[in-house]
Amino acid sequence: MKKLLVLVFALIFVAGIVQASSLASLGYIDVQKVFTETAKAQKDLEKQEEDFKKEFEKSQEKLKKAEEEGKSPEELQKMQKDLEKKLMPKRESLIRMNQQLTAKLQQEILESIKVVGKKVGIDVVLDKQVVITGGMDLTELVITELNK
Repeated sequence: MKKLLVLVFALIFVAGIVQASSLASLGYIDVQKVFTETAKAQKDLEKQEEDFKKEFEKSQEKLKKAEEEGKSPEELQKMQKDLEKKLMPKRESLIRMNQQLTAKLQQEILESIKVVGKKVGIDVVLDKQVVITGGMDLTELVITELNK
């Protein structure tokens, strides 16, 4: 009976080691950090956003100046609609560009994660926020791979 008990404990111990070794092939990345440190194309978007912001501010100044000049509420409302109509295509273009850049960057991040995972023998890569304990931090390796 003691031999059987020892054998059962030995099997449990071996199963624990096998389980632990399978957890070692788990990696994680800080997705937010990867996004902020690798957004090369983000600079173009930021420049266009800044240009849009300047144009928007100019339109607000025109409205304020017209209001100070004593234009009627109807004229101000018409002027505001005209300015909004003028800015709408640029706003939509920025939204579209942001969506495209985000999708492209997500794809590049995914490909980099696969490359890095393969290099270091990691099968599963999760977001850092869902990992409580264990795993290997691949964030810097993924950032390096993206910046190549």
